[in-house]
Amino acid sequence: MKRLLFIAAALLALSVPAFASAGFSCEADDKNVTKLSVGGATPRSGGNLINFGAELEIDGEKIVFRQSDVKRYFGAGGVIRVRVGARAGERDYLVMVDAKRNPKDEDDWSGTYEVRYGPAAVPGKKTAPQIRRGKVKCFVE
Repeated sequence: MKRLLFIAAALLALSVPAFASAGFSCEADDKNVTKLSVGGATPRSGGNLINFGAELEIDGEKIVFRQSDVKRYFGAGGVIRVRVGARAGERDYLVMVDAKRNPKDEDDWSGTYEVRYGPAAVPGKKTAPQIRRGKVKCFVE
């Protein structure tokens, strides 16, 4: 009888799904912006973000991005792509991060970023955004 109870308890424990997550964190790897950090977490079995945060410091401004500011996210097969945009004051900011895992070293994730920013869009008025590009270094677990 004790053996049956042990087997039943073990089967019950195995039937409960495990909620593991994977995380990533990327930082600007140059001086083209004062600061850029992007990070998030996803469930191991899915591609949607369950947690996200980003911070950009550029031209004396500090912009904090939240999960609701994420426009697009892709993370699979050794690739991470994040697009995040928000308005801060009178300016719009768009940050794009693309990183890949080095096939020879799975702890080496590097890539590029692009920051587009400028006056908020006004109907009937064209304004070209300023663009800064650079390199990112990422940590993935």
